[in-house]
Formats: sequence, C-alpha cells, structure tokens
Amino acid sequence: MNNQLPRTLIIATNTPAPELAAAVRDGKHQRVDYLELATRFGSRYIDYGIVRANPMLQQLEEWLRMDLRLARQVVQLARRERYQAVISLSERVGIPLALVLPRNVRHLVIFHHGMSAHKLRLIKGLGLQRRWDVAAAISQAEADGMRQALKMPAERVVALHTPVDTHFYRPQPVTPPASVVQSLGLSHRDYPTLIQAMRQLPHIPCHLRVGSSWMSGKAGHENETLPANISLQPFVPPDRLRDCYLESRIVVVPIKASTQWSAGCTSVQAAQAMGRPVIATRRPGLSEYVIECKTALLVEPGNAEQMVAAIATLWDNPDRAETMGQAGRQLMEERFTIDQWLAKVEELVQWMVTKPKPTLSLIMSG
Repeated sequence: MNNQLPRTLIIATNTPAPELAAAVRDGKHQRVDYLELATRFGSRYIDYGIVRANPMLQQLEEWLRMDLRLARQVVQLARRERYQAVISLSERVGIPLALVLPRNVRHLVIFHHGMSAHKLRLIKGLGLQRRWDVAAAISQAEADGMRQALKMPAERVVALHTPVDTHFYRPQPVTPPASVVQSLGLSHRDYPTLIQAMRQLPHIPCHLRVGSSWMSGKAGHENETLPANISLQPFVPPDRLRDCYLESRIVVVPIKASTQWSAGCTSVQAAQAMGRPVIATRRPGLSEYVIECKTALLVEPGNAEQMVAAIATLWDNPDRAETMGQAGRQLMEERFTIDQWLAKVEELVQWMVTKPKPTLSLIMSG
C-alpha cells in the first residue's frame, strides 16, 4: 500500500455479500471494485449493511432512487473516524452526500446515469456541482454532456470507464462448441427488437439469459411470443456465466434508446474479454467500449433489420467472428482492466486532495 494515500472511505451501494470475498479468492467470482479499492487504500468499504431500518425512508429512497440513510451514516462515520476522502461508487449516494458531507472531506462520485434529465435538474437547482471535487462518468460522452450541462471545469468531470477482470473472464484453451447466439442482462435491454430479429433467422438458436446481480424488474420480453429458436435460460452466477459466454458464437447486447448511455457495458466487456464477437445497439456511451467493425457490429436502436443482417453476417462467417473475438480480448487487456481502473481512481483521489475545493467562481469559469 502507498503510505501517502489519504485516509479514504469507500461507499458501495449494494446489500452486504458476506461470502463475496471468499468467492473471489476461490476463483468463483470476478474481482469487485469496492473490495479492491478498500485493499488499495488500506481502508474499509461500507454498504447497505450499515443502514438503519426505516420503512418510510426506504419508500422515499426507492421513489427518489437515492440512498438518504446511507448518506447520513457516511457523514457520521467520516466525522468520527476523520476520513480525508470519500469515494461514492454511485450517484445514488453521491448526490445526497453532496448536501451533507463536511466540506473538509474530499469527494469523488462515480455517475452511472449522468445524463438523466431529472438528475441534472436537481443538481443544477441545488448547486451540487460545486460540492464535488471530482465527478466521474462511465463514458467520455457522458462526461462531456455533464460538463456542458452543469458548466463544470473539465478537470472536475472525467471519464472513468467501468473495468473488467480480464483474468476471471478470459478465453479457455478447451471450450464447448460455440453453438448459439446469446443475450444476457437486464438493465435497459431491448429484447423485443432482438426477438423480432430472431424470428427472421429461424435456423439460428438463441438463448435469452435475463437477470442481474444489481437490479430487478421486467426486461421487455414478458409480453412477447417467443419463436421456436429462442429459449429462456436461468440467471447464473459468474463462474457459470463464463461457460455461457464460451457457448456463444455471438453475444448480442440490445439496448433501448434512453438517457442511460452506457447501459450494457459490463456485458459487452465480459463478452470481449472471453474472446467473443459482439453485436450491440449504437449508444453514445456503450460505443466507447468496443471498436466498431473490429470487435463489434453496432446497430441503430430498435432496428430489427440491421440486427438480422449483423447476426447473419457473423453467423455465416465464423473466421470473421473469431478474428473479432480475438480483437475484443486485446482491447479489454489494453484499455479496460481492473488494475488500470484502480490506478486511475488512485490518481484522481491523489489529485483532488491537493486542489482547492471547487467554488461557484470555478464552476462558472469552466
């Protein structure tokens, strides 16, 4: 550990997972950002396990999509244990913390939905942009959009692409036959467009593996009549998920046109890390996680005909698909490893503790 690192508290917006660290050690789960940050900074992380029960506040939090109780607990902990910096791994806690975190505690918040019109209005209305030392978006497109919308200096709004554990997700020397098109995930998925496309490709088997470790809800396929070549598959843990990628000749990540520009990025990263070619919806943030025509084919939102053409192209050209998969693996190793991400977060924290706190004049001059 670097002894010069500031005393830093890591805030994870998830429920406690007591067996997670053991699963990572045993090779059954990919490395996890908040566990790695806590080790990197020689500090601790907190999650919803520290939150006190309050049914009324919980209902309000679900409506606002903000973690008010967690923010309150963080403030108490930061004061009591004299933390110098806080890393909020989501705006769910980063936004309310901007209102209550002591001004002498530096704050880095990672935005996963930075172009939400509702959030931007709230931030501007309360002037929260001058309370964060660094706001990190998970794509350059979103960082640019936030900087313009909030009139923040470029140095205080940065791109911090999500990482992938390229050791956990990696090609295997002996693999099962890659015999299906596969689509995985839940967040902002456009499964109806994929289903429409697969109806026109009845000779190609397709697995829909709908689910998420981080969220619940409907995925859009529930009211669709599935053609015979599509089968619903259960959500599986990460060690089994690797096998699912290996079974896939093509991984398709269909995304809705919404303000969540980088939805689907983790699925795209894992697929490429496993050496699989990707077909994804063209979105401003998600597009930064691939190299178009080299590691992935991109289609316009809701365009089933383009999706048909893309799937048929890669299915009928296995050599091209294999070359794209190899290029995707190389891309993940070169730009998106979790160790590169950790180094970037450390750099941002080191930078922000040496700079003056942002003021209204600094914001407006940006």
